[in-house]
Amino acid sequence: MDIQNLEKDKKKLNKTFSMQFSFLATLIFTMLSITVFIGGLSIYEVDHYIQARAEDYVNVISNNEGAQINDSLRDMEKSVNIMESYLMDFFTSEEDITDPGLLENVVKSADQMFIDVAKHTSAEGAVSYYVRLDPSISDSKAGLFYSKINGSSEFVSLEPTDLAIYEKDDTEHVGWFWQPYEAGEPIWMKPYYNQNNDILMISYVVPMYYEETFIGVVGMDFDYTVLADKVKGIKIYENGFAHLEQDGVIVGDGEQAYEGKDHVDSSEYLRNSKDLLNGMTLVLSASHDDIRQIGYEITFKLLIAMLILFIVFTIIVVIIVRKIVDPLKKITEASVKISNGDYNVEIVQSDTYEIKLLSAAFEIMIARLHEREERLRFSAYRDSLTGLRNTTSYAAWEEKLNKEIEGQNTEFGIVVLDLNGLKEANDDYGHDVGNELLMTAAKVMSDVFKDSPVFRIGGDEFLVILQNEDLKNYEKLLQKFERNCSNTFIKAEDTKIPLRIANGFAKFDPCKDMQVTDVFKRADAAMYENKRETKALMNIL
Repeated sequence: MDIQNLEKDKKKLNKTFSMQFSFLATLIFTMLSITVFIGGLSIYEVDHYIQARAEDYVNVISNNEGAQINDSLRDMEKSVNIMESYLMDFFTSEEDITDPGLLENVVKSADQMFIDVAKHTSAEGAVSYYVRLDPSISDSKAGLFYSKINGSSEFVSLEPTDLAIYEKDDTEHVGWFWQPYEAGEPIWMKPYYNQNNDILMISYVVPMYYEETFIGVVGMDFDYTVLADKVKGIKIYENGFAHLEQDGVIVGDGEQAYEGKDHVDSSEYLRNSKDLLNGMTLVLSASHDDIRQIGYEITFKLLIAMLILFIVFTIIVVIIVRKIVDPLKKITEASVKISNGDYNVEIVQSDTYEIKLLSAAFEIMIARLHEREERLRFSAYRDSLTGLRNTTSYAAWEEKLNKEIEGQNTEFGIVVLDLNGLKEANDDYGHDVGNELLMTAAKVMSDVFKDSPVFRIGGDEFLVILQNEDLKNYEKLLQKFERNCSNTFIKAEDTKIPLRIANGFAKFDPCKDMQVTDVFKRADAAMYENKRETKALMNIL
């Protein structure tokens, strides 16, 4: 019947494992499904979000950079417009236009005024400024021309270009004069190479008219490479770039033009543009590879976060499941062990009230079993009357010492003791007095030989095994024992019964002794010799 019960317990234990696995598998699969769904949806949304943010980012960069360039261009326009307004104030009638003295005065006044205006122009890249009069109303060189030469930071007065020696369509030499004239309004000239300055430049020129009569032009030239370098310095992600276009055609120096042509029509770039005041268009191109890389990095971080979340959730699930299932499993295991007679079981700890109550009951039961086991062990190895070790305990010690003798690794001594007068005390006063005499003898022995095992090996026979310090000091201990015995009495009616205990000592001698009994025999013989000497002395007294 017991075997059948154990088998049933075993089946229940296996079923508990199966429940734990099913519970864990269900929760983890559910959590994994939710994680994959949410993760996939998040990645999809992140991709669209990155694309939208990339477009916003490029648009913001385009607007900011375009606004900065337009601020510079607007400052150029402002400087030239100030000069045009200043000069036109000199003309009050048609006759003023053909007055040589007035024209000469206008040029002289413009000379100093333009120097001040040019110095206060905040726009970078101004390389020259000029005021030129129409050759039909003055000389073909009439006007002024200031320029920075050889990389100088100061404007230097140069001889004005002779308009009469160049054709009107010669943009490099006189386009800055005839194009505004033909346009009849302020213009920004397309980048052109000016041989007078030996640089690629752009010009802002305002034609001067008094009513319908053309007077001349006022303008400033700007180093185009300054603007081109600023555009080339615009950074859009890792591999994006910017360039300038005009009328759909890329403009710039050779390197920038080649770079733009190589990429501008590619589907691998996200483009955005900003119109500039000079008729150009700032075009920004952001690499889709850079945008995708941002998405990859965010996706990777998202996947790592989901993995960590999954691991953390799995750990939490495992902990919760174990917290619920493990106590039940341990209780089942403990029940099986107890049914097999094994009381050394683990006490289940749990916050669950029912399991805590059951664990407390198990703990009380195990404590009582341990207490019962200790009592059994004590009764098996202790003398019930004196509390000293008994013959069973001595047998175990004897076996242990014999093994040490065989290994030639021991040193011990034996004291054999015999309580005198026990039979007489029993006969004269009863066994209660005899028992008291035995217990008193045991107490004296325990007090003196407190660091050594003391055994009761017979009715009135005792034995002590001395080792270590007690063995070295055995003579002092025996002397103390005899003194304590001589000062100890028990009362029986009106009589004091002295405590007389004969003793004999023998030390293990590897040359003589083959086992513990050899030492015991010599100690026992010494005890009987002491007993005879004590009786002889008492007879004499």
